[in-house]
Amino acid sequence: MFTQLTEQFTTAMKSFNNEEQFSTAMKPFNSLVEINSKTVEQLINQQAALITTIMNDSVAQTKALSEQTDLAAAIESQKAFTEELQAKVSASAKEAYDVVTKTSEEVTNLVKDSVAEATTIAK
Repeated sequence: MFTQLTEQFTTAMKSFNNEEQFSTAMKPFNSLVEINSKTVEQLINQQAALITTIMNDSVAQTKALSEQTDLAAAIESQKAFTEELQAKVSASAKEAYDVVTKTSEEVTNLVKDSVAEATTIAK
């Protein structure tokens, strides 16, 4: 299957008469690369922000715990910290899911538009 796809791609590339045809044919691919790059950048930034927040909160929590003299208060403080951490991680996961969902929709629309354009050109 991969061999057949490669052969079809090679044949299609040879059929271009000029640079303009090639550029037009490559436009959907370039758009796809751009969409994927933007998505990866967003996800990396979100994860970096989450990790930074977790590290800062952990340092603050460690300092607060080291100053505690009451065991019950320390346990309650740790419980609150854990719940806040869980909420932050859940929110980050939802944000990542939203980014991936939006990207999926963009790619779907890109493919639909490209197929429609190819069909029009073929006619």
